[in-house]
Amino acid sequence: MHAWRVHGFGEPEETVVLDEVPEPTRQDLAGMCMSLGGWVSCDQGREPFGDWVLMRMQVAALALPDVTMCRGTYPVPVARPYVTGQEGVGVVVDAAPGRRDLVGRRVMACTIQPFGSLAPVAVGVSMIFPVPDAMEDEAAAGFLVPAHTAYHAVARRGQVQDGETVVVLGAAGGVGLAIVQLCMARGAYVIAVVGGAEKARFCADLGAEAVDHRATAFVDAVSALAPEGVDVIMDPVQGAQGAEARQLLVPGGRHVLCGHAGGLVPHDPDFYLHNHTLVGVDLGGYPPAVMQQFHREAQESLSALLDAGRYRPIVPRVVEFDAVPQALSDLAARRTIGRVAVRVPAV
Repeated sequence: MHAWRVHGFGEPEETVVLDEVPEPTRQDLAGMCMSLGGWVSCDQGREPFGDWVLMRMQVAALALPDVTMCRGTYPVPVARPYVTGQEGVGVVVDAAPGRRDLVGRRVMACTIQPFGSLAPVAVGVSMIFPVPDAMEDEAAAGFLVPAHTAYHAVARRGQVQDGETVVVLGAAGGVGLAIVQLCMARGAYVIAVVGGAEKARFCADLGAEAVDHRATAFVDAVSALAPEGVDVIMDPVQGAQGAEARQLLVPGGRHVLCGHAGGLVPHDPDFYLHNHTLVGVDLGGYPPAVMQQFHREAQESLSALLDAGRYRPIVPRVVEFDAVPQALSDLAARRTIGRVAVRVPAV
């Protein structure tokens, strides 16, 4: 099969190449375990990872980790070569014993390297759910990772409450837009910080206050909208922008670190003088049983919001399989809004 694979390090257009690779099989997964960097051979005494499905892909979604893994700036190393792609939709053709009920069904799933979603056959892991009949493939492909990450950040880790003022950095990205919607659903006053007029209009149409940091000093603009300060910063950016935003917090405020679009930098140790709390967010690192509980809890809550019309996956752009390098370049240059979906051809 033809798959988009990464061998070296650099920008996506330089490192993502279309390779002929064998389809993954259950034999490939035998004796394999899961790490934060992807599938690895099991150390002696470890049980092989057993929560997977093989999917014949229909639509995949692009995400910032596809870019940072290429560059080598992803927070954990990812072994080369690997098929890129973090999530998507497909029909299950084989599955681990605990997932056999999904064979033949259309599912959305997270995919972990080296068996990513930008291939006709991929391996879905752990976060695997049947797609609602009314949801199109393109929307489903861009649903899981942004929505579940945002739920973990907003509800579980950030504990955003009704009536709080929340600033969302990187608000026009896939995770950012999911955070904006979930904060508003919880009754927060949301200020979305974005780069560009089109992105600002998009967030305003969702019901948030929007600040274009390319047109104005964003700290001053946010301070004008929230002169008493903000309770929470939801930050999938970090880097220099995240550090600058910290001054907006009220005493006792929370800075929720849920991404790395702007890079990872050391944090000013003076945050404790203001009784600020830095909150780390990562959908990993928990024991498998806890992760499964988290996935079910998030999916139930998100499904209720979907049914109520209070949340939707945002996938404004769909490209063909041969357009992946250009689409990733656009993502790297921050020329995209929400998720970009990719139609995956049959083998």
